[in-house]
Amino acid sequence: MSQPEPDSAILFAARLLYLTSLAVWSYILNRPVRGHRLQIGHFSWSSAYAVRYEAVLYDKSYSFTFTSSAVSWRFHIPRADNPRWLTVTLYDVIYTSSTGDVSTTSLESVFWFFPVFFRFTAGPWMNVTIDGLRIRVQKSTATPYWIQRLRENLVGTFLTGEFLRADVFRTSVRFAGLSEHQEDKPKGYTDPRSKLSPEVPDGAVAESETGPQSSDDNEPCGCCAPNGKLGSNGHATYAHQEEADALACADEYKTQPLRPYDDDELRFSVLARTVHINNTEGRIYTFGRIDAQMRRNWVEDRGSFAMVAEECRWVRVHFPFERVAPRAWYTQLLSSILHFPIDLVRTFNYPVTSMNLCVTRVDVTFDSFRLRDAELFRQGVALVREKAITSNIDWSDLFFDALLDAFGTRPAHPMQVDRCRKQKAES
Repeated sequence: MSQPEPDSAILFAARLLYLTSLAVWSYILNRPVRGHRLQIGHFSWSSAYAVRYEAVLYDKSYSFTFTSSAVSWRFHIPRADNPRWLTVTLYDVIYTSSTGDVSTTSLESVFWFFPVFFRFTAGPWMNVTIDGLRIRVQKSTATPYWIQRLRENLVGTFLTGEFLRADVFRTSVRFAGLSEHQEDKPKGYTDPRSKLSPEVPDGAVAESETGPQSSDDNEPCGCCAPNGKLGSNGHATYAHQEEADALACADEYKTQPLRPYDDDELRFSVLARTVHINNTEGRIYTFGRIDAQMRRNWVEDRGSFAMVAEECRWVRVHFPFERVAPRAWYTQLLSSILHFPIDLVRTFNYPVTSMNLCVTRVDVTFDSFRLRDAELFRQGVALVREKAITSNIDWSDLFFDALLDAFGTRPAHPMQVDRCRKQKAES
């Protein structure tokens, strides 16, 4: 199950301190303490190696394991041009839990010293840079809490935010014909991973399936003739294998007639390039590349979701009134000091609001995904309902009239009925 949302910042802070104390005691005693165990292979003043932390939470209904090959921290003297005071870097992070898995190549966190006063950021106290983020969720019905909040924020921004730039934005929907069949392969295509492809011993030259050819009439075509090269898996690669692969993907955006043996499937794809969005709450989302796809197979009763995004940034920016009338340094300092407790509470309730986030590449995969759990569908329906209410549109009348129009059974308007009666009386 997903983790419940914390009731308040004070309770969250108390629970965090309690869990931290359990982890410290487990490291000192070198044994589990109430389901928590922290292990460190090597420890120094500036780094820790082979870090492993295991814990069981929420009455043993949720368990996770955190591992990192190395954790380093460096303290700095804040300067006006670079007001950082701490840098924490994690390498080869793997987080496995009962609901999903997360892994990163590296994660760097830079903590700032009064960044608003030094006009270095628009409010966040830290910058987080993640290289190679991979998220795998087992079931959409048990999505982890922080992934759910991030997904709600992202989808809400796409639906209600202001698009500042979008070089390419395309969606596509395809029904049936998604599963690969043998007759879909182009002539001469051989999958290198297939067991049916000819294996070639080391140092030998691949031959065609019919053996060596001696006559020009029996010489195989270019698509079927091996080029004598061996792949990493020990199979021969064909001369025009790339052309065959391109031909297999040529019908990606073409409508094909349905066949009797096609499965009952649905695929919804989204492709975007260089997208900048303002969520109207002081945040700018930028994406260099987005490729997302949701699939549903009703024959096998399964669904999945996958998304790949590159050059993703989530940056806090100044509001328009802050850019028009900048405050003096003493007012800025006083505001930073007075807002520190508020920022602290906001950090406990929703930590992402106090950071600028940069992800070089993120891969998200849902092994089991239901259409009803799609955040785009849920927020889209809620947005349409809200617009209908504000526009005084009765949903029941709207769908009922549409159904009558579709079947041609809508009753005539009373004025039309009176007009027909008059015409009949005059005749």
